[in-house]
Amino acid sequence: MTQTITYKQNPPISDLYKAFMDGFSDYMIQFQLDEPGFESVFLVRDQNQPSRSIVAYADGQPIGVVLSGIANLDSGFRTRCGGLAIAPEYRHLGIAKELMRRFEEQAKGVRLLEVIKGNDLALALYKRLGYEVVREIFYFQSIQTETKATFETEPIQTLFEEAYSTSGHVPIWQQDARVTQQPADVELVRVKEGEKEGLLLYRGNVLLDVFGEDDDAEWILRAAASRHPIQLTITSDRSSLLSAAKALGFKQGELSQYEMVKVSA
Repeated sequence: MTQTITYKQNPPISDLYKAFMDGFSDYMIQFQLDEPGFESVFLVRDQNQPSRSIVAYADGQPIGVVLSGIANLDSGFRTRCGGLAIAPEYRHLGIAKELMRRFEEQAKGVRLLEVIKGNDLALALYKRLGYEVVREIFYFQSIQTETKATFETEPIQTLFEEAYSTSGHVPIWQQDARVTQQPADVELVRVKEGEKEGLLLYRGNVLLDVFGEDDDAEWILRAAASRHPIQLTITSDRSSLLSAAKALGFKQGELSQYEMVKVSA
């Protein structure tokens, strides 16, 4: 019996949740989330906007989803695919390709997404759609460290007026406060020792970002981890931070990702 596949943008959150959980049921990472947890993590924290996200239905039942968010930064629009998943029994029917076509149709500016290393089918699909790997994403857990540095909490406005405006790096989507728009959940700290100085952006025990000189990378990470153990994400284009994390003995997670980008025509 042939089933009718339909698509809906801005679907109910319950349909986003069901399609997401079914689509990722056999994924390399197991998501243990109820609906409020899904909404808190993937819609609120990661700024995937239901109004831009699309669900595929088979005879009225949600069986596929593409999550999407958009941000307008000084550098222009950035549109992110925050998750693409199809229920196992509905794969290889062209649904993923059609969801991405609809995602592309409404996207503005640079398109970006992340793919777990080892997910070769997804990597191949995105490459066929014109996405290119621009950097790798690595995850670390710190060890306890000691420092003589001093810490002073900064007004969050300093993040936007000073840190981002003078920074030479581009944070990944999920850790860019300009994108996630959650300054109430983050803490900006100025760290100093002698003539050394930097800024640290925390969200709880997660170190979201580091602003400082490359030559001070080991010093600033040691200071960052001295307050309490931290989790941190480091991209391959920040080689000084990668080297510092390894030199300090931070434990690198087994999971790593590719960030892929497609520039609009």
